[in-house]
Amino acid sequence: MRETARALHRVSLLLNACEKGEGRFPPTELFNEGWMLRLLLDAVREVGAHAHPLAIEPGATWFSEALLGSAFRPARRGDPLGEGFTSADAVLGHFAFHAGKAAGLRLLPDARQFVVVEAKMFSGLSPGVRQAPGFNQAARNIACMAEAIAAAGLAVDRLGSLGFFVVAPLPARRGPAGWKLEAQLDPCDILATVRERIAGYERAGRAEAARLRSWERSHVMPLVTRLADERRLGVLSWEACIDAVAGVDPAAGSELAGFYGRCVTFGRLAAA
Repeated sequence: MRETARALHRVSLLLNACEKGEGRFPPTELFNEGWMLRLLLDAVREVGAHAHPLAIEPGATWFSEALLGSAFRPARRGDPLGEGFTSADAVLGHFAFHAGKAAGLRLLPDARQFVVVEAKMFSGLSPGVRQAPGFNQAARNIACMAEAIAAAGLAVDRLGSLGFFVVAPLPARRGPAGWKLEAQLDPCDILATVRERIAGYERAGRAEAARLRSWERSHVMPLVTRLADERRLGVLSWEACIDAVAGVDPAAGSELAGFYGRCVTFGRLAAA
């Protein structure tokens, strides 16, 4: 324990030096969207911001860099249409992890919350994967959510809290890559993108196509419809999230604002 405490102290010193511009690694290793999101989720929970879209339900938790399984898993090695896990910046809800897979997420049979969050600072959502160049990050996350719900044997309407959010700066502060975020979260576009992903299996004459079409009808469409109806599919600004925390706990909000300011400063320098 003493050795661990000393190591943690050294880590703290390295991070402090990084913040002062005297570090031994790029400041963006610390001041980035990933750590900003972790701090935000921790603050929302600690201050009790229960009305926030990223509030965590009783008995639920959150995890960063969770791996979500895909309905388009490879049928064999080198499958030209198959894909592996999708890494989510954060997941909130009632879940556990598959044995032997440190971050392979599975929903609990009695899960009541399932929210997936992507964090962006100056970048946009990825446009696709190698096997499906048009299968963008928003559609891929939604498809993984639908697969997790199906794998748990749950119906979409049984979950009390659902959501898919991208947290990003206000439009005026984003880089050019982030200007299309809202359009990428359009429900019709997401459904069309998943539909086209399945069409690839149909064109290839793959046996999985029928199963995927059934999964689309029973899980993807109800999920997207519900997210759209409840306005739980969209972009949240870092600025509004920080203000929400500050409204409950001004000191916590000030801490988040300071960290966010560093993220913006160092992120712009790195992009220059």
